[in-house]
Amino acid sequence: MRLLLLLTLAVHAALTVLPISGASPMATPEPSKLIPPVHHRWSRSESMDPNGLYTLEWHVDQKDIVFTATANTRGFMGLGFSHRSEHMAGSDLVLVWVDDRTGKPNVLDCHGSKDNHHMPVQDDTQNYHIESGFQNLTHTSVTFRRALETCDPHDIIIGADTMKVLWSYGDRDPVAGSMKGHSKNRGARSIHFLGPMFRRPADLRDDLRQWDVTVKNVSIDASMDTLYWCKILKAPTLREKHHIIGYEALLTKESSTKQPLVHHMTLFECSTNSYPGSDPNSWDVWVKSSGAVCNSNLLTPRDWDSCITPVATWGVGASGQFLPEHIGIPIGGDKGAPKYYMLEVHYDNPRAKRVLDHSGFRIHYTRHVRQHDAGMMISGVSVSDTQMIPPGQKLYRNVGICGPSCTGAVFPVAGGINIVSAALHSHVAGRKMSLRHVRDGKELPRIVEDENYNHNFQQVRQLENETNVLRGDYLITDCAYETVGRRRPTLGGYATKQEMCLSFITYYPKIELAGCYSMTPVKEFFETFGVFQFYAMNMTDVENLFLYNGNILDLLPTTVFPNFAPGGDVDDEQNQLAIRALQNAKEYSIVEEEEDLLYRESILNKLIISDPVEFHDRTFLSHLNQLPWGEPLFTRRVEQSILTGKHMTFCRVSSDSISVASEIFKYPVFDTFVKAPSQCPYHLFMELSNHHTSTAARRTTTMSSTKLLILALLVILHRQLTSANH
Repeated sequence: MRLLLLLTLAVHAALTVLPISGASPMATPEPSKLIPPVHHRWSRSESMDPNGLYTLEWHVDQKDIVFTATANTRGFMGLGFSHRSEHMAGSDLVLVWVDDRTGKPNVLDCHGSKDNHHMPVQDDTQNYHIESGFQNLTHTSVTFRRALETCDPHDIIIGADTMKVLWSYGDRDPVAGSMKGHSKNRGARSIHFLGPMFRRPADLRDDLRQWDVTVKNVSIDASMDTLYWCKILKAPTLREKHHIIGYEALLTKESSTKQPLVHHMTLFECSTNSYPGSDPNSWDVWVKSSGAVCNSNLLTPRDWDSCITPVATWGVGASGQFLPEHIGIPIGGDKGAPKYYMLEVHYDNPRAKRVLDHSGFRIHYTRHVRQHDAGMMISGVSVSDTQMIPPGQKLYRNVGICGPSCTGAVFPVAGGINIVSAALHSHVAGRKMSLRHVRDGKELPRIVEDENYNHNFQQVRQLENETNVLRGDYLITDCAYETVGRRRPTLGGYATKQEMCLSFITYYPKIELAGCYSMTPVKEFFETFGVFQFYAMNMTDVENLFLYNGNILDLLPTTVFPNFAPGGDVDDEQNQLAIRALQNAKEYSIVEEEEDLLYRESILNKLIISDPVEFHDRTFLSHLNQLPWGEPLFTRRVEQSILTGKHMTFCRVSSDSISVASEIFKYPVFDTFVKAPSQCPYHLFMELSNHHTSTAARRTTTMSSTKLLILALLVILHRQLTSANH
């Protein structure tokens, strides 16, 4: 054990001196006319329980975090920290109370035992320190601090990742380990501890106006597993420009519970003159209607496709956001201001409820215009079946790239844009997400990063350090998914059983950019899996299906789909082959269970392979399902081929005066940003073990943790000797 500790310390010392291969020091941003501020002095306050009986306040003081816990009790208050678990077992715990006899505040550093029914176990090292505390006839309040990283194996590092926070309080002080009464006053919730949370400004209370934008009695039937509903709304009549300074979610009872019906919502600006022949008067008619299914070629008017610029977003578990005092999103005013908006609501109904919903947003705006006009854009992976995550994967990555073809064409020449906040969005399989920033071949610090992403907590991440992004920079939305329990590939799509990889970015100054996405080019996507041709369609037709949300029935000959008579006359030899392929493909069809509706409707389940011959007569989806995903070497090759191969980027702008063509480019080569290593030998040991275990998995080999540390030490010593020789 002593040898292991010495090796660990040696590795740590060497890592703090020598650079890691392939990494580079943090690049210094170019000077900008618009210097983004740093929000140094911030503090946060959250109610732990629904009734506001237990509140937690905190702020960061250099390398410490300072908490103030206040509860409606004269007994103890408990806090627990874990990555995902809501149970005491294995959690990092702390108890605070004010002694009834002496009036002295107390803090006890603990951890949960493996047996969840036992009382907390006191840590060997006390890493929490009392600042102050008091109690009156009804309440107890204690202020205490700890280091963000304590180097105690029983203490969790408090960082930027999503953390599960356990809370409890009892009616008496702890006596000899007894905590009677805590079980009825306890719970858990997710929190991002690092970074500010801007609040409604108190000085605008009398001048702050509200605009409630909601759907009207949307009927959710038990048979609807997933529904996207869109409603057109008319903006308030405002002669002068105002600023939206924040928004909150308005949720019906069914979406205010622990299992909400509404999964996410977005409010978009609309352009009423996007398409030739559009009737401006139609918008007022749509305002009076209850809405329609989104993204439907049959049910959604084409003009609604112009509603692409987001101004508000909310995801499950979030509360909305207020903007810092120097920015606001413009609304009203001159003739060019949007008059109509579209509210998009995604309903997730796996428990087959029957309800009427009227959820939406409360928009807060003011006539006191702020220094900068702000905007919101979406970046990430284009929603498409070409976003594929194999089954049975512990972690599998996808990336969406916003490249220089967009940032170089749309971002301001002087100063670029400054990012204020970002909301990360994926579905049930999402485990890690980050918004990355690359400039001149070097990755800068991650704008937002969450190594413990929780799809049930999609709160907007407001930045302590606003990030300046210049023309020509890359923004990369990086997502990692877990599909261990899934037997079939997970495809990109709108249902929660499908996947997304998106960042909703709030920035200033406002530009005419609504979204910046990328996808694997269609031809390269199919060739990755050894498929080169389909029956009755060339690759250009197939590409159009994905790029323009087309219908395969519109492109295939009528003799093939949907009605054909076996034995009937068919002129074209290719069509005859296609008919035979459709009949043969039935044996491969993936339509066994109710959840297979998503697969049955997928474009990939309607494309019949003709080349190569060994795969012919299969649907492409059945081909995917038969690939050896259980072989790590094969899966990693596919992952790396998709990640580092070609990407097609799309730049969606809200103005007709700007046109940016899509571009296909190779994944950029850059030095990856590497975070500073942990200062704790214990955590360094864990990081090295995790890193090398992941590398070993790619090589399908295993090593003990001791061997990994010895190997790391030998590598570092080799570097030092090599450096000395040179």
